[in-house]
This record gives sequence, structure tokens and C-alpha cells, in this order.
Amino acid sequence: METTLSQLLMVLMSFALLFHLGTSLNYLRNRKHISCIPQLCDEDTNNPINNCDTDLSVCIPCRNEEQNLRKTLDSLLDQTKKNISILILNDQSTDGTQSILDEYLLKYPNIRVFQGKDKPEDWLGKNWACHQLSEQVSTKLMVFQDADVWLSPTALERITQLLYAYDALTVWPHQKLLSFFEQLIIPSVYYSLFTLFPAVYLHRKPKWLPSFLHSRFKELFTAANGQFMAFNKATYFNIGGHYAVRNDVVEDMALARLVKRSNHSMGMYHGQQTIFCRMYHSANEVWDGFGKNFLQGFPNIFTFMLMGLLHLLVFILPVIILIISCWVDYATLSELVITLVFASLSVLTYTLQRLSLDRLFDWNPMYSLLHIFSVIWFQALAIRLIWNKLSGRKVKWKGRPI
Repeated sequence: METTLSQLLMVLMSFALLFHLGTSLNYLRNRKHISCIPQLCDEDTNNPINNCDTDLSVCIPCRNEEQNLRKTLDSLLDQTKKNISILILNDQSTDGTQSILDEYLLKYPNIRVFQGKDKPEDWLGKNWACHQLSEQVSTKLMVFQDADVWLSPTALERITQLLYAYDALTVWPHQKLLSFFEQLIIPSVYYSLFTLFPAVYLHRKPKWLPSFLHSRFKELFTAANGQFMAFNKATYFNIGGHYAVRNDVVEDMALARLVKRSNHSMGMYHGQQTIFCRMYHSANEVWDGFGKNFLQGFPNIFTFMLMGLLHLLVFILPVIILIISCWVDYATLSELVITLVFASLSVLTYTLQRLSLDRLFDWNPMYSLLHIFSVIWFQALAIRLIWNKLSGRKVKWKGRPI
């Protein structure tokens, strides 16, 4: 029997609704498994994790970070955990970064500053900077933190406590969003994490996956955010550290996969009201920032294009169908009603998911109504990145090719 356009649209909207119902279930489960960093209990104030035997090193690579550095350093100096070494590498900055570092060096003996060496050919910039910092760590515990990340006063006490439960951990910072494109685009990263990533399998084997397949695919059940990662020093060097991921653009995911491959334990939390970040400030920064690693976050270009097609079907197509429904010749009234209802429920479902996430992180809830434009923005970025790859055009970040 011949399949009409109206029947095809009904089938596609059925798929879209099932997809969003499935991601809603995953979202609800992830609200439990991607939790906020636990608060300190009263009995933790005299906990031995805060004595000199468990000193912590915070490693911060800096390249042209004069607008962020003071807030970051002030938050570190205001920590309730006092036995902290702050290691900063000035990665050949050309702005006022070094002047700020000189100012803090004179006042605070627990701050040490190193000048970045020239980057070897087979290294990426941030990875090389973190590797140099790791060579200076003499403590049992270590944190890698971006220079645009700042902390609440108890954050490192709480992180230290967690490092006695895990060999490594990553935190998705509480993003502070001010400009239009920040508020529109950046929450989409967290939306994808909470709706698509099965966080429960970060800690245990899926019951539905045979053991012989789990050993092969267990690294797929990992996620990480390089803005804030912490390690037991022994674990970090056991997996090879940043040397092992020296040429990986998405080095945080590469490190997480190494942790998983080596059978070390890894925790993952969000930093709501504890660890903060403002990634980008302008539309151009958002475009260039995501452009540097969006494509590299996928195993291959085929998977990248397949995910783009999926988003086209489940996010954009329902909106298009609601707009053009008057111009489509449906064979029966029931096909029209079912297609419109399924399309409407799809849009409503992902809007409510985004609204829930906006409320969790105190983001402007009005932008949940504009989520479709975020999807379109990423589609445009994907097309641009595919074109760059096919034409051999190199992506640059902070003046360096990637």
C-alpha cells in the first residue's frame, strides 16, 4: 500500500514523541545520579581530611585571563580548607595576566606561578599547560580548574571529602549566564547531559549489557567537564595524566575514558551554588568556543551527522509540522489530529525538560521557550564545522590552531 506524506509525518511524530518520553525518564533518573556536591556535616569540621597529610594542589592554566583571574584567586584564598597549594601556569599570555599574578605572589605564600614553556608540535595548548602543572604537584590530591571558574568557601573541603570515596571526579559548574547567546546556547550542553547521558552506568554495569560487551564498550558510559576535574595523584599518574591525552581536543572526556578503562572509580556532580563558571561573554566567543571542540566530541563525522539528523527530526520537524499543517493534505482527519497532537506533545515535553533544568540552575526560564533556536544554532555550527573539515580549514582558539 502506498505511503502518503501525511502517514510519513504521523510516523515521524510518533518517533519524536517516543524519543522525548524516553529522554524524560532519563532526565528524571539523572536528577538523582548527577547530584549537587554534598554539603559538609557538622562532624566534618574536625575530619582528618583537612590536616596537613591531605594537602590539596589546585592547578590553573592561564592564557590571557586578566578579566577572570582575580575572582578565581580570591575564591581560592577564601576557602575554609586552608592547606591548599595554588599552582598557576602563565601560558605565554599577552594581556595583563602576569601583572595580576605578580600582585598576588607578593601577598600569598601558598601561590606559586610558573611560566609556560614553548608548546611541542604534538601537544595541544591546554593539555601541555596542565601537564607542566602536574609535574609540580607534591600533594596526594590535585584539582585542575579553569581560570574562569570560582568556588564557594566550602567547595574544596567538600571536594576533598569526595576524593576519599572516588579516585577521580568531575564537576559540571553552575554556569553564570548574562548575555543573550550565553542564556540561549550554553544550557543546551547541560540539557544534552541530563537527557541523553545514562549517568547511572558511570558507576555500575548495565544489567542488559553482556559482560563481554561491557568490557569493550564501558568507556562509552563516561562524561566529564574539564572546567573542574579532581584526582588522587596516584590515579592521575597511573592513567598517564595529560601526557596520555596530549593531542585530544576533548581532553576531559579522554581522561574520563582512561579512568574508566583502568577500573578506577569516578564521581560526577553538578556545581549548583558551589562551583561557578562564566564560559563566554559574547556571541562570537560562544560560536568560537563551541566550534573548537563540538565536532571532536563525536567518534567520527558519520556519528556527528547522524546526531544532527536526529535533532532535526525530533526537535525542529515537530515545530515545522505545527506551522505548515494547514498546507499539508492529510488523507484522514485522524491522521491530522494524531500528527498535530504528537508534534505538540514533543515540543511541550522538551520545553518542560529545559524549564526544569533552568530552574535547577537559576537560569532565566523564558529561554526554555526558545530552546528550538538553540537547536537550530547548533545545526548551523555543525554545517560550518563539516565545511571546515572538508575544506581543510583549521580551527583556532586563543591564537593557536587546533
